[in-house]
Amino acid sequence: MFYFSRISPLGCLLWTIFLVWLFFKLKLYYVIFFIIILAAAYNLYLKTKNKIQSHIENKERNFEPEIGEVYKVCAFCGKDVKRSAKICPHCKNNLD
Repeated sequence: MFYFSRISPLGCLLWTIFLVWLFFKLKLYYVIFFIIILAAAYNLYLKTKNKIQSHIENKERNFEPEIGEVYKVCAFCGKDVKRSAKICPHCKNNLD
């Protein structure tokens, strides 16, 4: 016999009512509100961080050297890459 088959629905209901009453009696809804705001801010931070990272990767991938600017040519794919690049942003091969 499984453990969950012995749980009484009436007991669960009474515990749920008691915990909800305790939650509002102690005014813990401010804590929950704070946690929700904190989770939303963290989610916004992660989205912004990923957007900035993808923007930087796209900028390196679509590199166009200006007149007089020194650049490397990848030996594997033949694309122009920045002189300071250690890894080709196109084919991901090591340039050193």
